[in-house]
Amino acid sequence: MKTITLTDNQFDTLFDRIDKMARTIVDASVEYQDTDMLNEWEDLLDVHTVLEDTKVKYEQKLAKAQSKQPVPEW
Repeated sequence: MKTITLTDNQFDTLFDRIDKMARTIVDASVEYQDTDMLNEWEDLLDVHTVLEDTKVKYEQKLAKAQSKQPVPEW
């Protein structure tokens, strides 16, 4: 297992690129009714799943932290 550290911007850029690629592969697989295509790109789709899970967890933590912030009374 490897661990990398990315800035928010770097993560967003990586996720957006991988997300576009994964969607293109899945869409093409459906269009051509070719499940072998999914098997060929299985590793990339696994990376997409990990990145997507990481993004969801980060957004949940961020929302939870923001909900604990006091409301300014100005």
